[in-house]
Amino acid sequence: MALAAFLAELRTEARCPLCQAFLQEPVTLECGHNYCGSCLQQRWEHLQDILPCPMCLHPCTDGHPQKNRQLGHMADLVQEILCMRVKNSEEEQEEEEGRGHCERHQQVLKLFCEDDLELLCGQCAASPNHQAHVLTPIEEAAAHHRQRLKSCLEHLRKQLQEAERALERQVSESEELREMLAEEMNDFALESKEFKCFLEDEQKIIENKVLRELEEVSRNVLKGQRKLSEQASTLKTLLIDIRWLQLQTDLGLLQGIRFVHWQWKKCGRVELPESLTHEPMEQIRTFPPHYAGLHNLKSKFQRDLILDPETTHPNLIVSEDQSKVYVFDKSVGESTAAPHPKAFTFHQAVLGAEPIERGRHFWEIAFQGSVIWSIGVCKESFPRNSQVPPSPANGCWQFKLLPGIHLDERSEQNHVGLFLDYELGEVSFYNMDYQCHLCTLYGSFTGKLLFYLCIEPSSLPLP
Repeated sequence: MALAAFLAELRTEARCPLCQAFLQEPVTLECGHNYCGSCLQQRWEHLQDILPCPMCLHPCTDGHPQKNRQLGHMADLVQEILCMRVKNSEEEQEEEEGRGHCERHQQVLKLFCEDDLELLCGQCAASPNHQAHVLTPIEEAAAHHRQRLKSCLEHLRKQLQEAERALERQVSESEELREMLAEEMNDFALESKEFKCFLEDEQKIIENKVLRELEEVSRNVLKGQRKLSEQASTLKTLLIDIRWLQLQTDLGLLQGIRFVHWQWKKCGRVELPESLTHEPMEQIRTFPPHYAGLHNLKSKFQRDLILDPETTHPNLIVSEDQSKVYVFDKSVGESTAAPHPKAFTFHQAVLGAEPIERGRHFWEIAFQGSVIWSIGVCKESFPRNSQVPPSPANGCWQFKLLPGIHLDERSEQNHVGLFLDYELGEVSFYNMDYQCHLCTLYGSFTGKLLFYLCIEPSSLPLP
């Protein structure tokens, strides 16, 4: 009884007051109290100036106290003594209760089956079920699996660290996303002041969408945190089971190795959640284009205009770079080139080379000379060899300017902007000299659309 009391007191002195486990890499504070190095650093993690002793609250000036290697060695010796005593006690108990014998044949267990991970007696080993299996003595098998458990323990520690770092990263990324969404809401609020009354209802719709997106981000973050917490809990439980199993006797270790081995396979590799991402909310701004500001339309949606020479009327000539069109000068002779099958033969027009099936597009065109001109978009199926008038009912949305009229009285050139919003079904025209809106045509667009330009004779080059 005296020895048991002495060992109990020795066990108490060798334990850490914080984690109640045997001291690991112990450190000694100025006040004389001893703790595990990791436990103390965890307790001081968020402290800066005052570092109190967890027991007596004595303030410590050094945030990295000196390690007490001698005390750590003594704690290890105490642990080994207690383990040996427990081992001897368990061996005596096993001998008394007959736990070291095969339940089926009542023979002493001598071998371990590496394939089935179970203990065998001599008669079990000779059975047909184990003839092709790898059988090793208990001591050798226990040493082998103890070493494997040691390597698994280190790997699990690394996985736990990765999971904890991922959890911290998830929290950081969620805060960044919250800030990003808040900045977008602020930017949109400033921009909406320029749109006055029209955007009041639109702003409410967008804010609701942003809040729903924010809720979705929060749900994803919580889902990732729960998953990481569950994985961390599973890993911690497995770590405790392995530590406990390492303290068992050879027989006890091998009897429990199957369950730990099964847990280890089930645990597998920790799958960390993907990093959080955010798509800009440009697509939810659905207000009509002429409210968005002409400068924004040009900077975001401007396209180079490329004309299709195959659609050109015989009286028109397209430049080599396909960016200009001229009216054929009849004073130098008649055009002898045969019209292409796709060319216009009635309307003196030409089409763009790139078909449009979706999105927003902006073009800027300059007209020079006193001419009748019109620009717009038309369906790919718009007739090119008949007198069908270009109108929305016939699949052509155009804006026409009569001769002698100039959008800018200071210049003989007319600079016109054309903005197409395919999804909204709108074609808007702008005076680029005065930066103002001319008109907007509406339709329900389906299929491919093409840029449409029609011009009468007596013109100069049209960039």
